[in-house]
Amino acid sequence: MTSTLKASKQEETGVSEGSERSLPTESSGGYTPPPRRPGNNARPSSFSAKWTAAISGIESRITAGLRVISRHAASHPRKYVVGILVLSLGLVATGIFTNFNVDTNDDTLWTPAGSKPIVHSEWIAETLPPTPRPFLIMVHSKGDNAVTHEGAIRTFQALDAIRELDNYHTVCATNTSYVNHQGNHTCNIEGITSFWNDTTGIFEASVQSTDDLLQTVSASHYPDGRPVDLPAIIGYATLDDTGMVTAGQSFVVIIEFPFTKDAEAFEEHAINRILDLQDEWDSQSNNNNYHVEILAERSFDDEFARAIVGDIPLVPLVFTVMSIFTCLIFAKRDPVQSRALMGFGAVVAVLLAIMSGYGLLFIIGVPFTSMTQILPFIMFGIGLDDAFIITGEYARTDPKKDPVERIDETIQAVGLSIALTTITSVLAFGLGAMSSVPAVFWLCYYAFPTLAINFLYQVTFFVAIIVIDEKRVQDRRRDCCVCFSGPKVEENDDSQEPNDTPLEMPMADRVMLKYADILLRPWMKVLVLIGFAAMLGGFAYSTTLLEQEFNFVDVLPSDSYITEFFDAFGELYDRGSTFPQAHFRFVDQSDPAIQDQMETYVNELVAIDSVEYQPTFFWLRDFKKFLDSNQNTTADLAFNQQLDAFMEQPGVADLYGSDIFRDADGNVESSRVTFYITNVDIESVTDQVSVLEDLDAVTESQPVNQGKEDFAFFNYGSIYNIWEFYRVAVDELILTTITGVVAVTGVALVLVPHWSAALFVLPLISILYIDMLGFLQLAGAHVNAVSYISLVMSIGLLVDFVVHVLLRFYECEGTRDEKVRETLRTMGSSIMIGAVSTFLGVIPLAFSTSEIFGTIFNAFVGLVVLGSLHGLVLLPVVLSLIGPEECIRPAKTEPKQVVEDDEKPVKEEPSRNSSMAWDSSALLATATNEIEV
Repeated sequence: MTSTLKASKQEETGVSEGSERSLPTESSGGYTPPPRRPGNNARPSSFSAKWTAAISGIESRITAGLRVISRHAASHPRKYVVGILVLSLGLVATGIFTNFNVDTNDDTLWTPAGSKPIVHSEWIAETLPPTPRPFLIMVHSKGDNAVTHEGAIRTFQALDAIRELDNYHTVCATNTSYVNHQGNHTCNIEGITSFWNDTTGIFEASVQSTDDLLQTVSASHYPDGRPVDLPAIIGYATLDDTGMVTAGQSFVVIIEFPFTKDAEAFEEHAINRILDLQDEWDSQSNNNNYHVEILAERSFDDEFARAIVGDIPLVPLVFTVMSIFTCLIFAKRDPVQSRALMGFGAVVAVLLAIMSGYGLLFIIGVPFTSMTQILPFIMFGIGLDDAFIITGEYARTDPKKDPVERIDETIQAVGLSIALTTITSVLAFGLGAMSSVPAVFWLCYYAFPTLAINFLYQVTFFVAIIVIDEKRVQDRRRDCCVCFSGPKVEENDDSQEPNDTPLEMPMADRVMLKYADILLRPWMKVLVLIGFAAMLGGFAYSTTLLEQEFNFVDVLPSDSYITEFFDAFGELYDRGSTFPQAHFRFVDQSDPAIQDQMETYVNELVAIDSVEYQPTFFWLRDFKKFLDSNQNTTADLAFNQQLDAFMEQPGVADLYGSDIFRDADGNVESSRVTFYITNVDIESVTDQVSVLEDLDAVTESQPVNQGKEDFAFFNYGSIYNIWEFYRVAVDELILTTITGVVAVTGVALVLVPHWSAALFVLPLISILYIDMLGFLQLAGAHVNAVSYISLVMSIGLLVDFVVHVLLRFYECEGTRDEKVRETLRTMGSSIMIGAVSTFLGVIPLAFSTSEIFGTIFNAFVGLVVLGSLHGLVLLPVVLSLIGPEECIRPAKTEPKQVVEDDEKPVKEEPSRNSSMAWDSSALLATATNEIEV
C-alpha cells in the first residue's frame, strides 16, 4: 500500500522516488505550476489535434536530434571543449593565410551586381588604357576671395611640397600618356600654375601683385597654346565686363600621376605632406585664413581601411563588456555555487562561433569589408540568448540528478524554442544574401552560417562547459579559482540537507511571477492595449516621414580629411564633383551620319535639367571646326588623314589624346567627351536618382542603341555606382521585408505545432516592423545601405521575442491566465536577460569613428526595446484574451516507475498526451542507446 501511494505521488509531481526533493510550492515561497487539465487538451478528432499531430513529427525529430548532440557533448565535455577550440582556431588561421582579402572599393561595395554602371565600368577598365591617377589640390580662404597674390603663392607652395618629395620625378618619368613641351615624360599638371609653366621661379619673377595675377589668369590660352577652361581651375570665378577675372573662391590644381604601383605608394607620402602643410599654415599668425584640401585616387580606400582598423579595438571591448555582464549574471556570494566561470564560457562559445564563421568565409574567399565588422557586435548581442535560455531551464531541473540527465531534460524543454529562433534569424540573413548589393549580401554571407555555428556551439561547447562547471561544484571547488577548494560543509548543517525542503525558486522567476500578476489585472490589460495601439499609430506616422538618404562619407572616420574636401568642394567649386563621360563605341565614327548622332546625343544630355552647359572641350566639334577652317588642305584627305592633321595642331594632342582611341590602322575604335553635372543636390537621394533616370532615358532613346544589350552610346561616371544603389534600394528593401516576414511566419507555422501560431506571428512581426521603421526615423536614420542591413536583420531578431513566448505558452497547461503566468515565469527572465545582453553587445558601436555604426547602434536600441515590450507585455496580454487553451504537449516526458504489491519495480512507457504520441524519447534511445525508457 505504501509503495502504491509513493508511485501515485511520483506520478502527480513528476519527481521519481530517487529524488528526495519536492517541487516548489506556494507555502514555501515557490510556485506550483497549474495542474494538468485533460479537458484543455485538443481532442484527437479536432482540427487543432490533427494539425498538431501532423507537425509534431518534425518537432520531435528536431528535439531528438538536439538531445543526441547535447547529450553526447555532456557525456564527453572535455573532448568537445578542446575539439571546438582547436577547430575554431584552425579555421580562422587557415582562412587568414589562404583567401583572406579586404575590399574597400566603394564601387564594388555599393553598386548592384550586373547593373549598367558595373557593366560599363568593367568595359572601360578592360578596353581603354588606364586613366591617370588624379591628385587634387584645392586652396581656398573659407569663402573669402582666394584669387589673390598670396593665394597663388600658397598654391605653388602646395604644389612644390609634393614635387620636392623623393621619387616624385622618378614616378612621373614612367607616365607614358603625357609628354611636356621639352619632350620629356612627366606628370601633367592642370591649374593656374600652368600659366607659368608650373615653375615657382617664373611665377615669382613675373607676378608681384594681385593685379599682375588677375591679368595673367584672364588669358584664353596657356603659353603652350592649350585653351583655358577657367571654371576648372578657379572656383566661382567673377568676371568684369571685359572678361577679366576679378575674384574667385578657390584655386584647383590637378596632378595626373601614372596608373602604377609606384605612383600609388607615392600618393600616400604626398597626402601626408599636404596634411602636414595645412598644420603649418594653421600655426602661422599671418595665414589670413587660407586652407588647403586634398583628394587622391587612393584617399577613399585609405580612409575606409582606417575606419575598419580604427574600429577593430571595439571587438575586444564588446567581448570584455559581455564577459563582465555574464559573469555578474551567474555570480553568487557562495564561492562554490557561483557560476561566473560558466558565464564566461558562454561568451567564449560566441567568440569561437565568430572565429569559425569568419574562417570558413575567409577560406571560401568572401571579401571582408567595413560592413562585415558589424557582425561581431550582432553575434555578441544575440548569440548569448540561447545560453541564457539553456541555463535558465537547467536551473529548474532537479540538482540531485546527474548533469547529463539534467542537460537532456533542458534541451527537451527548450531545444525546439532556441532552434526555431535560430532558424528564423538564419533565414532572415539568408534572404538578405539575395540582395544585389555586395556590401549587403557579403555581410549576410558571413552572418547566417555564423549564427548557425553559434547555435551548434551553444548546444555542444556551452553544454560541455555547464557539465564541467557542475563537476566543479560537486567537488567543492571555487568559482574562477578552480585550483582551490571551497569552504568545508559542516556535517550538522541542515542547510546542506535539502531532502525534505522544496526546490528554491530563482529570484528572477519570483520577480516575473509578480510582474505577471500585475500585467494580468483587467485594468492593466486595457491600458496595455490602448498604449500599444497609440504607439503603433505614432510610429506609423513617423514611418511615412522616412526618407532615402546616404552620404558615402558616413562610412569614413568622423575626422577624415575627405569629408572636409567634399564640403569645401561643394561650396567653393562650381563644377562640383560629378564629371561623367559620354562614350562612343561599336560604330564607324568616320561616318558623317554617326558623327551627327554623336553630337545629338551630347546635346540631349546637356538638355536635361542637371547639365547646365555644353562640354568645354569636345573633340568632334573642334575637329569639324578644323576641317571648316582648312578646307583647301583637308577636303581631299581620308578621315584618318584628316584626324592626323587635326591632332598635329598645337595643344590638340595634349587636349584630346586621352579621349580618342585608335587601332593600329588609325581607325577610331572609341572616343569620349567629358561633361559636367552641376545642378544636382548631392545630399538628396531623390534628386540623384532622378538625374540617373534622366540620363538613362536619353541613352536608351538613341537610335544606335535600339535593340542592343550593349549600348553603342553610353555615359558613365563613378558616382553612378552609388546612384544605382539608391535606385534599387527601396524596391529591394520592400521585397526583402515581404519575403522575410512571410518566411518567418511560415517557419513558425511549420515548426510550432499549433495552427494558430501564424495568426500571432504575422500581425506582431508586421506591427514590430512598422514600429522599427518609425523608431529609426525618429533616431535620424534614413533608407540606405546601413538601415537596409538593420531592417533585414531585425526581421529575424524581432521574431525571437515573439516565438519564445508563444511556443512556451502552447506548451503550458491551465487557463489562459495560468498559461501566461507559467510562460512568463519560465521564459520571461531569460528573454529579459537576453534583451539586456543584446543591448550591451552593441554599446561599443556608440564609440565607433564611423557614422555607419551609429545607425546600427540605434537600430539595436529600437530592436531590443520594441522586441522586449511586444514580447513580454503586448503578446502575453493578447494570449490571455484570445490564446488557445489546449496544451500541445506535456512539459516533460519523465519516465515513471510503477510498484506492484510485491514491491518489484517495473518500467512503464513515458506519459503521453491524449491528443498525440510523443516519440522523441524512443527516437533518442534508438540513436544513442543511452536513455532508459
